Amino acid sequence: MIATTKTPLPVSHRYGLALALLCWAGLACAEEPIATRYIGHVGKRAATLYLVDQESGCGGGQRLLTAMYRYDGVSQWLSVQATRDEAGHLALVENGRVTGVTGAMMLNGRDGALKGRWISPDGERLLPVELHKAALSKAEREKLDDQLERLAHENDDC
Repeated sequence: MIATTKTPLPVSHRYGLALALLCWAGLACAEEPIATRYIGHVGKRAATLYLVDQESGCGGGQRLLTAMYRYDGVSQWLSVQATRDEAGHLALVENGRVTGVTGAMMLNGRDGALKGRWISPDGERLLPVELHKAALSKAEREKLDDQLERLAHENDDC
């Protein structure tokens, strides 16, 4: 004979059970966004790229990439539209509500590095790009996330 008890589950256990059931049903199982900082060069200029990769919420394994970069010590953060294909190619298009398209990067990712070319809007100037993953503390990530949110507000909100 199995002994049972009528003691209710603690609230924390009920919450965990509910979340587990929602996750199992595919309704609430979002993974933590992956934030990566890359440092290196665009042409001869030192540059930093901040890229956030997360589930899109549309299902089917689709990813949402948001990114920004800057020339260290020279420029403000620049908003970029980011797209990655299954082969690991990464396209970053610089754009702003006021500036319009100011350039693009076509990059290949391998072994923690991004390599490729920066292209001017008219296609006349090409610069080599080489960026490598860099350490990112929790405080740095929070600061970069805030900056990314401000850029999105400045460039994408009405």
